[in-house]
Amino acid sequence: MQEGHRARLRGRLESCGFFSFSELEALELLLTYAIPRKDTSETAGALLSRFGTLKSVLNAKHEALCSVSGVGTATANFLRLIGDIANTYISTKPQSHGLKGSLKTPAAAAGYALELLKAERYESVYVVSLDKNLRLLQAERLFSGTLTEAPMYPRRVVEAALSHCAHSVLLLHNHPSGDPSPSSSDIEATQAVKTALNAIDIALFDHIIVGRESAYSFSCRACISP
Repeated sequence: MQEGHRARLRGRLESCGFFSFSELEALELLLTYAIPRKDTSETAGALLSRFGTLKSVLNAKHEALCSVSGVGTATANFLRLIGDIANTYISTKPQSHGLKGSLKTPAAAAGYALELLKAERYESVYVVSLDKNLRLLQAERLFSGTLTEAPMYPRRVVEAALSHCAHSVLLLHNHPSGDPSPSSSDIEATQAVKTALNAIDIALFDHIIVGRESAYSFSCRACISP
């Protein structure tokens, strides 16, 4: 039974990508590579209960990891290695994606979005944290879904904005079909995110949907070509 579950997790990774997983599922998947022939769901749950988030698990000390039931030295070393690799990648990966100056206009934001999302195979959502001058602080991919949809949870957007001390937020996501026109769920999600951000005095600068060669700006309520 466990082998079948592992196969399903790995098959989903191949077909939908890592960002289609919840944090619990992602940790469970990671653990399958360190803990052979055992149920990793309980260990994954115990780690998240102890540390709170996947990021905190991967940044935890070796001794702290080993204090969790089901985690031995080899598993702790594996998790630490994954965390170190991720931190090294983030520290050396440019976040501006060629951006120069600020994102003061929808056209500038659309141009940046097209550049950032052009290689995305599945529908993905990015949260771009901006300072008071609309300069980029951080671009972070929060959600990834299928060829036709990706989830957008206001709480996660708020957490990202707060973690980067954002003055305002730019939402970006792509439509792999090539048509950037917003769906009804896009409109509802945008309003929900805007309401959540307003509650903590952070503005939603714009939500840009990227198509094949053009983009839709919620602030302009129209398709624009940068």
